[in-house]
Amino acid sequence: MIPTSTNVSIQHKTSLPNNTEAIAVFVHKQTTANDSDLAVIPDEIRKVVSRLIGAQVVTGKSNEVQTQLLDGAKSRRLIVIGLGNRDKFSLECLREGAATLAKAGPKLQIDSVAMILPKTPSDMPGFPDAKHKLPADIAPQVAVEGFLLASFRYAEYKGAASDEKDKPGMIALTIVAPAAAKSAIDRGRIIADAQNYARTIASRPGNNINPPALAKVAQDLAKEAGLGGRVLDEKQMARLGMGGILAVGSGSSATPPRMIVLEHKGSGFGVQGSGKKKRLGAEPRTLNPEPILLVGKSITFDSGGISIKPAEKMGQMVFDKCGGMAVLGAMYAIAKLKLPIHVVGILSSAENLLSSKSYRPGDLLRMYNGVTVEVTNTDAEGRLVLGDALAWGIETYKPRAVVDLATLTGGCVVALGTTMAGVMCNNDQLFDSLQESADNTAEKIWRLPLSQDVNELIKSHFADIVNSAGKWASPLQGGSFLSHFVPEGTPWAHFDIAGVADTEKELLLYTKGATGWGVRTLIEWVSATGNSR
Repeated sequence: MIPTSTNVSIQHKTSLPNNTEAIAVFVHKQTTANDSDLAVIPDEIRKVVSRLIGAQVVTGKSNEVQTQLLDGAKSRRLIVIGLGNRDKFSLECLREGAATLAKAGPKLQIDSVAMILPKTPSDMPGFPDAKHKLPADIAPQVAVEGFLLASFRYAEYKGAASDEKDKPGMIALTIVAPAAAKSAIDRGRIIADAQNYARTIASRPGNNINPPALAKVAQDLAKEAGLGGRVLDEKQMARLGMGGILAVGSGSSATPPRMIVLEHKGSGFGVQGSGKKKRLGAEPRTLNPEPILLVGKSITFDSGGISIKPAEKMGQMVFDKCGGMAVLGAMYAIAKLKLPIHVVGILSSAENLLSSKSYRPGDLLRMYNGVTVEVTNTDAEGRLVLGDALAWGIETYKPRAVVDLATLTGGCVVALGTTMAGVMCNNDQLFDSLQESADNTAEKIWRLPLSQDVNELIKSHFADIVNSAGKWASPLQGGSFLSHFVPEGTPWAHFDIAGVADTEKELLLYTKGATGWGVRTLIEWVSATGNSR
């Protein structure tokens, strides 16, 4: 089993079980005591909910929590969660409502809860329509996602000095829904597990996860999920001429860089070689149709190198691998969901440390595709590891579309804050499909330009380009730099997730630390792309 840092068991029932400590229901602000919305609730529970609404104890405002003992039994509680204004109801409201329930459980000291899903008419905003092509039974999926994402708690290093309350206990969740909801519940579990898995590996510190250790994690995942792939070590990358990733990793000889590849062939593509399972490390082969390529920056720790970062909050640089962790989580879900599409995921991994062998400002590098780079700032390392991965991945797998994710620039956080990612894209059709997928999963994105003016800004006197031209338009510089490693005609999008990859405060869906942002969007986009081929 992959580590997900959650302790939740889920079962599906078509009727209300009698053995749970609590029963949870959902209401809107407009829900009245005799509202048809309450028809999904069994009679004896509906009467209690109606009394609470009539007495205005329950108002239905967003993420409100009200509790009531049922029939005086101390071990049986009713929990009423508010969904807010019915006219503004969306999938994200339900995801947040389920997250609210998950957060309420430990406070109420309950170990089991039955969740009765609310009515979710298909004409509500964010629900199925001709444009979004979402399955009609998506509500159970979203509820499971919200509950599991909010239940995440990274506790792998909670030790003997920790209080018992710091160690998450097991909670049993029962989803009460029609029999047809089972597939959506299963899908929600896979997607949430994938995102929480990405958060778990992203949260592991530098003394636990380095490039070789990350390669081992990927190998374990491949075995668990049935993925193929390969791992390039520093000697192989040197023979291939990957000057960018080798330079970044040069300061850490004990934990050298790795180019980690995971491959899902999709149903109908078969397996390499007479029915034998393809092993990790085998050579790739070109499949038809061309695959989708996902690339993630996986800097397991970033000191900034010689252009060293300030000491304050440097420990948060364990999250500089979050782009790669989004790819890792997505590849797990893509395999588990058996999506009918060929997908390749690349994690370009290095440690950016200081030593006598570290690369320096003023160094001149030759990248895999022959583009030369003048190093002006060793803390602009992410684009160097991504450049080699993009050039090599596109040449090797000849994808129909490429998406990369990276915690690339602080400038993106300045521009867009901590609620949305910046996206640069060379193809309008690709961006539109990514925008739709991001909308469907409530992961916000904003398109930033790829500008010829910025291409001029990063020109070098001594090489082709510099890896940093200063603070002005820094997110655009990153996109412009990476565009030099994407051949003309290849649809490509770059996600700068610096503002959304982790959080310093408690949020409804996320606790402090890694968020796993991007996993849901990638899964949704790959699913939609596979269904449209």
